[in-house]
Amino acid sequence: MPKTQHRALLVFILALAVASIWVSFSKKIRVWYGLDIQGGVRAVLAPEIDVFNKEHLKDGKTWSADNLEAVRRILENRVNFQGVSEPVITTRPQDNQIVVELPGLKNEQQALQELQSTANLQFYLLPELGNKNNTRPATWSVRDQADSTGQKTETLIDNTTGQPVTPAQLDAMVFSRDPIVTGSDLLPNCRAEINAASASPDITFQFNSKGSGIFEQTTRAHIGDYLAIFLDKKLLTAPTIDSVIPGQGIIQGNFTLESAKALADQLNAGALPVPLQLLEVRKVEATLGREAVKATEMAGLIGLGLVLLVMLLYYRVPGLLADAALILYTFFSFALFKLWPVTLTLPGIAGFILSIGMAVDANILIFERTKEELRAGKTLNKAIDEGFRRAFTAIFDSNTCTVITCLVLYYFGTGPIRGFALTLGLGVALSMFTAITVTRTFLFTLVSLGIGQSERAYGLNVHWDPGWRVMSRKWLWLGFSGLVIIPGLAFWGMGGIKRSIDFQGGTELDVPFASRHSPTQIEQTLAKLSPRYKDCRVVVSDQGVGSAAGSILAYVTIEKVSDAQRQAIIDTLTQQVGPLVAGQSVQYATVSGVISRQLTIDAIKAVIVASLLIVLFLAFRFSIGGFLEGLKYGTCAIIALLHDVLVVWGSFAILGYFLNWQIDSLFVTAMLTVIGFSVHDTIIVFDRIRENLHNRQKGETFGELADRSINQTIARSVNTSFTVILTLTALFLFGGNTIHQFVAALIIGIISGTYSSIFNASVLLVMWKQRDVATAAAAASAISRTVGGRSGRSTVGDRALVSPQRPVDPRVAPAADDANGEPRSDPGAGSRLGSRKQPVRRRRM
Repeated sequence: MPKTQHRALLVFILALAVASIWVSFSKKIRVWYGLDIQGGVRAVLAPEIDVFNKEHLKDGKTWSADNLEAVRRILENRVNFQGVSEPVITTRPQDNQIVVELPGLKNEQQALQELQSTANLQFYLLPELGNKNNTRPATWSVRDQADSTGQKTETLIDNTTGQPVTPAQLDAMVFSRDPIVTGSDLLPNCRAEINAASASPDITFQFNSKGSGIFEQTTRAHIGDYLAIFLDKKLLTAPTIDSVIPGQGIIQGNFTLESAKALADQLNAGALPVPLQLLEVRKVEATLGREAVKATEMAGLIGLGLVLLVMLLYYRVPGLLADAALILYTFFSFALFKLWPVTLTLPGIAGFILSIGMAVDANILIFERTKEELRAGKTLNKAIDEGFRRAFTAIFDSNTCTVITCLVLYYFGTGPIRGFALTLGLGVALSMFTAITVTRTFLFTLVSLGIGQSERAYGLNVHWDPGWRVMSRKWLWLGFSGLVIIPGLAFWGMGGIKRSIDFQGGTELDVPFASRHSPTQIEQTLAKLSPRYKDCRVVVSDQGVGSAAGSILAYVTIEKVSDAQRQAIIDTLTQQVGPLVAGQSVQYATVSGVISRQLTIDAIKAVIVASLLIVLFLAFRFSIGGFLEGLKYGTCAIIALLHDVLVVWGSFAILGYFLNWQIDSLFVTAMLTVIGFSVHDTIIVFDRIRENLHNRQKGETFGELADRSINQTIARSVNTSFTVILTLTALFLFGGNTIHQFVAALIIGIISGTYSSIFNASVLLVMWKQRDVATAAAAASAISRTVGGRSGRSTVGDRALVSPQRPVDPRVAPAADDANGEPRSDPGAGSRLGSRKQPVRRRRM
């Protein structure tokens, strides 16, 4: 690296580090916490069905639970479009209500207004304004007027009376016609931008294919006319059509940047089919005690300390620099979460801590490659350069697969799925930056100062090459996987998978206590009453708008219960927790789960699409012998991913059967994490196989080459998994009961991922290759017999006339088996035609 470039990078990294540390500790930039840590606002909304029936249901259809679920999905997109706000939104189908819980907000009233707004965008031609050439008389005009808040808005004026156009006039003359296009024709990529010419915020939009065609035809036929844009029947702007607009444009109005962003988010989320009425608003306390948060933070510090210690002891000087880069990664990530902003829940904090353990992955790979180059006798500077260069392909391929997964999850997912995809994608980008840029710059800085020149400083004497012959026992490893997966599937069929209230909903009791009690106290009381009630959710709120005066309500959500069970719960809470407010009774309602059926379908759909894209990407990257050869690598990697999913799923089926463990929203996050990182280890092994194919040893079979590749990468696989499991173990032991099952699922998934990359993906790849070689050998043998038999030759005198045959490709037609019974892919081996030997040609792939 040139000195000037190195110095510039060092200055940039130090400046970025100072800025990140300042943002991390600054009290001016707040940390956004979820409902479980800081509480928030709970609002109960109801659709105004009378208005809906009057204006929209002209075909005789009635309101149903499906309509309520559709409103719920739009609200979830609206308040959580970026996927980082972590709201809790449930429905009460019997009461036709939607309950929305939002974490701490700057402006609660504004958030509720955005929830209630229908955001129905409509585009109309407005001939009442005349046209640009004044060839049509204008009966209306547009004037800027201030509304009740003092903000200027564009208002339609009746030129005859000089008064604003009434809603009745608009209904009769504008809204009685069908709009040209509506907000439903927009792509969900609207965004607020500052107009360089006017220095005011605008909203850019783009239509889908249907809307683009209609909009282009309309603007082409009406150049010079006025086009009005209405939002909830209020005029936003009415510009003239100056030219043909193909399918994208700008909404200009009297926006502030904040209102423009809010409207863009509303348009991206979609329009509500009905107005919503606000029934109740309450402030709610945090669902978890401060002790649980402190326990998780302490567990994270313990895990981080263990990772730093392992890196230092195993990799010496490079490990010390990686520790410094890891600490910077922590500050980079935390600062980015504050600036984005990302809402941190307790599981989110645990996931952030987990990402720190996973961030060492690239560093470990680079250091292992650097040590190999040093053992090969290269100079220190050359070894560092080669180590980074050789490790980059594996880092790039593995992280690209994770990014592909994140992009697909973000595109198909909603709410928490998008939040997971966004935070995981940011973590991958930052970990690559710290490993490839920060660690490398620090390492070259240390070498240039003359420090760390000794080979002992790089831990060359610490080396592990177990010499495993994995391919000699292929069926043993696959059989072991079957022994793990099959019982899990059996217990799944026996009802071992138990869905929590996050999936199936339950009964919500509104308990009016006379005094305040903590959620933890109520949860513990219910758990003592019955183990079934361990899966409960308690939210405590103070008096709110629309609620009974003087009550401290505890919203207790449990599984669906009978009348007798409900009464037993009320009696227990009254006797063991505290008395209720005199004259007030416990209200109850059936509520939906936090995880909707549509969200589950979207997640499954996203995983399937991501898997197909990963297969295609790996087929392209590993197309050593052509694209079809590369498909083998991609397919084996996805089979290993499926193995990991089945292992985690089956394990929870067994744990659910015997210990009553349930799958909840945290389990979904854990499964997505396993999927996002499952391909990492597999690609590392495949990358070494790809490299070794270019440096194949004489007479080496593909199985032997795969064994050599596994032994060369085993240290990296074990060290990476070990650092992650260290972090997870600390979280499991010290992080509190809330995240126990979440962490357990991650531990199972990480261990399974390490095993499958070595003993499943590689084994399947070798077996597939051997099958192809055996098929080619059988075909070559058949050709040989045909040529050497009666049908292939005739005799003239003492000479045999051999029918001309196309030479068999020596790379795929082995002549003999090796000592293990594996067909050899010796480049020199070819087929024999008749009794004459073909010339032997040695080729190196």
